[in-house]
Amino acid sequence: MYRNRSVMYWMGAVALLGGCQPAAETAEQADQRMSAESAAAKTAIEASNAQFAAHFNAGHADSVAAIYADNGRVLAPNTPAVSGRAAITAFMATMAPMKPALTLTTQSVAANGPLAVEMGTYSFTMTPPGAPAPITDTGKYLVHWHKVGDKWMMVDDIWNSDLPAMAEPPKEPPKKN
Repeated sequence: MYRNRSVMYWMGAVALLGGCQPAAETAEQADQRMSAESAAAKTAIEASNAQFAAHFNAGHADSVAAIYADNGRVLAPNTPAVSGRAAITAFMATMAPMKPALTLTTQSVAANGPLAVEMGTYSFTMTPPGAPAPITDTGKYLVHWHKVGDKWMMVDDIWNSDLPAMAEPPKEPPKKN
C-alpha cells in the first residue's frame, strides 16, 4: 500500500509539472517576436557595419577581425575560405595598401533568438598594385551573425560582385610544325 501511495504522489507531481508548461507560441506571436528581434538586431548590426567599414577603410585589420566570432569565416570571391580570427586579420591586412573605401548598406535582417542573417549591398573602391587608377566594385552580401553575450558577431561573411566576370584571355592557337 505504501508503495502505491508513493507512485501516486510521483505521478501527481509529474502531472502538475507538465501542466506548468507555457502555452505554445502561436504563428502570429512568433511573427511578432521575430519581427521585434529582427528590428533590434538590424540596429545593432548596422552599428557593427559602420565600425567595420571605418576600421577597414583605415587599414585596422585587427579591429575588423574583432567583429568576427572566434570561428568566423570569410568567403570572399576568387579565394579560398579564410577561417578564424588570426587568418581573418591577415586577410584583411592585405587590403590596407590598396587604400580601400568600403560602404555597406543593410537591406534586411532576419533574427530568431541568438541567430541572424543579414542581406545587403556594398560599394568598394580600391587601387590594386600597379593599377593606373582606382577601381570600384558593387555587389551584394550575406552575413550569418551569432549573438554572443550582448554583442552580435559575424560567423559567415560572403559577398559577390554585380560586375560581369572578366573574360579569360584568348588562348594561343596550337603551334604547327
